[in-house]
Amino acid sequence: MKASIYILTCLLLMIIESAMFLVFPVEFFKPDIGIPFIIYTTIFLGPGTGLVATLIISLFQEILSNAPQGSIIFTKTCAFILLILLRGKVFIDSKYSFSYICGGYVLFESILFIIFSLLSRGELKNAINVLVYIIPNSIFTGFVSIFIFVLIEYLNERFLQREY
Repeated sequence: MKASIYILTCLLLMIIESAMFLVFPVEFFKPDIGIPFIIYTTIFLGPGTGLVATLIISLFQEILSNAPQGSIIFTKTCAFILLILLRGKVFIDSKYSFSYICGGYVLFESILFIIFSLLSRGELKNAINVLVYIIPNSIFTGFVSIFIFVLIEYLNERFLQREY
């Protein structure tokens, strides 16, 4: 129940983000909305739920982007596997530590995208574009993830923990 509400919220935010960036073409500030939801579901709801969230969110982002086919699914799945390996060592105690982890995962995902592009095509045509925007996107995703964490906590308190 919780995971489905989180995933639907994430998909809605990604649709809003896509619509906003069609109207306001700002390449410099494009947060990765999916990473905070993947991290939250994997850490707090478990690896099984995190895998489902990762697959749904990455497929949806794959549809909305013009990245090479399969690259977003690959990078999100690798980020999920790294999160599973670090699950016992990662401790999220506030929205700020959640923000740092989300920003770090965007850096990891971008570097992985460059490696994937190099290995699959043998070229670095999009790598320059990724390198230019890697730090701003990481910082902006970390900033946006603070609000996403607050939104998820609000959903938990307001709608998902009712006593009957």
